Amino acid sequence: MSNLTHIHQGKTPQRIHYIVEWAERREMTRADIARETGADKSLVTRWFAGVLPKPEYLATLAEIFHTDIQGLFRHPDDDWLARFFRNKTEEQKEQAIEMLKVLFKTQKTGTDD
Repeated sequence: MSNLTHIHQGKTPQRIHYIVEWAERREMTRADIARETGADKSLVTRWFAGVLPKPEYLATLAEIFHTDIQGLFRHPDDDWLARFFRNKTEEQKEQAIEMLKVLFKTQKTGTDD
């Protein structure tokens, strides 16, 4: 057992959810989230430490953060893109990707970033 900390040293734990980032995006504190969800502050603290909330809290958190439950498992920066592409055809997705590639070509090299 004494080797356990040495074996796992430097490894990053797998990310379960992005509640912390959603809270930051909405400028909400742990106290705000506790008040909005009706959860105990210590429970919210555990969520911020990475514990997965129960399904009823996930639904409430999604509502508070103006996303869906799946959105809590994506970084807020990625959420708008997922919503944008949700109901698009494969052809529309490809067209959008090609347009973005043209739009974001670098000035110096003329290549994609």
